Amino acid sequence: MKQRKASDYSNYEFNLGFSAPKPTDTIEPDNKINNIPSIPQSGKQILNNDEILHSLRHFHLGDPSSIETTEIVTDDYVPALLHAYRDASKVRYNYPLFLDSNAEAKPISTFLQESVNDNARILKDNLSRIEKYLRETLKKTEGPTLATPLLIEAGKAVQEEISLDAENNAHFEADFNQLLTNIEPNAQILGYGQYAAIHLLNHAIRHSLIPRRASFKKTLEKYILSLKTLLDINWRQTDESIEPKMALDSVGDAGSRFVDPLALSDIMDHSRGSVSMTKERHQRIEKALKILEDYLQHKDSIQIKCVNKDGLSGDWVTNTPYFEEITDPNPCARATGIFDQQTGLYAEVFSAARIAHLEINNIYDPAIHDPWFAHFSWEAFSKEEMLLLPVVIALESAERVAGSAMNALSRLLSSGRPVQVLVRLRAHGNPYTSSKQDPFHNYRLELGYFGISHRQAVISQSSSARHKHLLKQFYSALEATRTSLHIINTGFQHSAHGINAWLVSGAALESRAHPFFHMNPEAGDSFADRMDFIGNPQPELDWALHQFTYENQKGELINTELAFTFADYALLIPGIRQNFRLVPIDYDSEYLTPVAIYLSDCKNKENCKQIPFIWATNDKGELRKLIVSRALIFACKDRLTYWHSLQEMAGIQNKYVAQAIQKTQEKLQAEAETERKRLQAEHSEQLEQIRQQTASEVMQRLTNVLLNLDLTATTATISTTTVKSTIEEKPEIEKIEETEEEKTEETEEESCEEAWINSPLCTSCNDCTKINALLFLYNEDKQAYIGDINSGTYAQMVEAAESCPSHCIHPGKPVNPKETGLDALIKRAEPFNNY
Repeated sequence: MKQRKASDYSNYEFNLGFSAPKPTDTIEPDNKINNIPSIPQSGKQILNNDEILHSLRHFHLGDPSSIETTEIVTDDYVPALLHAYRDASKVRYNYPLFLDSNAEAKPISTFLQESVNDNARILKDNLSRIEKYLRETLKKTEGPTLATPLLIEAGKAVQEEISLDAENNAHFEADFNQLLTNIEPNAQILGYGQYAAIHLLNHAIRHSLIPRRASFKKTLEKYILSLKTLLDINWRQTDESIEPKMALDSVGDAGSRFVDPLALSDIMDHSRGSVSMTKERHQRIEKALKILEDYLQHKDSIQIKCVNKDGLSGDWVTNTPYFEEITDPNPCARATGIFDQQTGLYAEVFSAARIAHLEINNIYDPAIHDPWFAHFSWEAFSKEEMLLLPVVIALESAERVAGSAMNALSRLLSSGRPVQVLVRLRAHGNPYTSSKQDPFHNYRLELGYFGISHRQAVISQSSSARHKHLLKQFYSALEATRTSLHIINTGFQHSAHGINAWLVSGAALESRAHPFFHMNPEAGDSFADRMDFIGNPQPELDWALHQFTYENQKGELINTELAFTFADYALLIPGIRQNFRLVPIDYDSEYLTPVAIYLSDCKNKENCKQIPFIWATNDKGELRKLIVSRALIFACKDRLTYWHSLQEMAGIQNKYVAQAIQKTQEKLQAEAETERKRLQAEHSEQLEQIRQQTASEVMQRLTNVLLNLDLTATTATISTTTVKSTIEEKPEIEKIEETEEEKTEETEEESCEEAWINSPLCTSCNDCTKINALLFLYNEDKQAYIGDINSGTYAQMVEAAESCPSHCIHPGKPVNPKETGLDALIKRAEPFNNY
């Protein structure tokens, strides 16, 4: 499986204004910044540290007696990272949405900014007021509202609020009327409510279905005209067409005064120009023609049929003409029956359209096509025909799916019927338990994992708070023409005046309580093809990390980073706040450990002495530590384990890939070591041969001198010189060998300075070539190597090394010593140069 990187999934972020994390804590000058939490001082001396530690540890371990000796957490406490967003009235987010004929839904703020001319200064300056009015108004309304009347109402309210003089008021009205001209008559505005996911699915269905049905209607009209033409041509070849009555009809009433129809009929040629169609074919064409005409005359206006158990609230249900609500105690089973019933009706229409096409082209073969159309059902529908059907939705709750409705859901997911199943769940809870039961009593049933076990169904997990992601999943599922399971989290209000449902839903994504994914079997057979993991923040990490600034007890501003864990998210849920207790002000202990660190080291035996905590703030801006119960810690570990499973399916932190890379590296290292030993042995052998050959030559010359008995001075001198030169060949050879070794060492040293790629390890992921296609090239095996080193920067080289999943890029040293930021880049490159 190809290993993916975090950069592949960076298109969506938790839109709460979190900044990029910093690696270490830093202290900034004491410049007061609004809305920054601070660590309070009690002014009291801690008298008994051991007793406090005892109480906190026993609460963590679940001792009921510790409840009275520890301080409860009131509902004004929120996770420290969400402190700036505790006043929902001051938070600007993506809803309301503007819905028109476009496929995507736009935040109303985006639509207003795009639609108002820059010259409309007064209107432009007050768009935020209009947006706020719309948001507050739509809180009271469930479902989409027509855009134009609502905007007119908002414009009048803002106009009264800002109290302009006559001239500016006229400019405001003119600019506002111009804005209204940019709005389609049927455009709607959707607020964030409990059925936001259904409304977005309705929008996706209508945007897909309406143009397809319009095109199908035109095709049927052409078929009807062609079939009538065929029947008319056939009729003109019959005797009936030249009978007296037909002759009279051909000349009309006025012509009958001058022409005798009987005489005209006698003199007309009764011979047939060609063979007329058979009776069976004639009946087949007439039947197909009648079915197609009846369909166009009595076409069903219902495009969406939604089956649910308890009924949907709001006037939008009855005011939406294309939407039909059906209540049933078993929505999945009823949805199956509705689909089978409507496909039986559409089977006639689609078979008639196919027969028309065959007859018009004169290629209908009764021997082949009669038995085919005799058993024509939805399994034989083409994808284009499937996409013309009214969409059936089954709306279920997670608790029912985990209980009495599980069998019906499983049968539906295995059937292949393109029914859209929407399951709404509480991200903090366990579908096995009711809202009044302890959600952490058992391991959580992950409905997404349950859905993935149905290999031919589309499974997605998303949230109404991320409308772009949700719409993308809906469009993909509708296009797949398979049974689709959508697990949706909508969130809920944290408290009466606290963090709103949209932010709570976003916090569920951030904390891994409700991770996003989309599994589409049509994309391929492997997880690498099927799995879409986009939308999760910092997907390569266990928990998302964010920068956090607070004021310590000395009045200094501290910049640090905090992990947003499932325990942080749980603090937003009123029903499980009993799993937290406040650590006394001014108390600290080496045994108090942040939840993220505690979970990362949970296999350490010494970890049992630690007490996990999270940071939280109250409405006074006081930053406090909250001890977390062991039951909640087990739930955090359970969610983290599920997160690791999804990561592995998405190719992130995949142990199989890591093991394969390690094995490949070990194999290459072993091969390199074997080659090195072979070269050493070959070199030693060659050296020994030279030594033996040299010694043999010396001995031969010495023997010749002795046998010749030439003892003259000249001979002796020559012999001595020859022997001496021969003997000196040995150190000469050794010197050459030393020089070659020094050159080899210098070459190796230089190679460490230069950038290089261990090409056999390359996974052909294209990440480096996307950074610079001239600096990184592919060889004939589609494995990367260094191209023109001067065509890129050292920063691009380091970035490619960091993004490479197989760590096969070694940046070396920079070529351009004048490039900015080299010190930091060289430090970042060190780990990859040491591979």
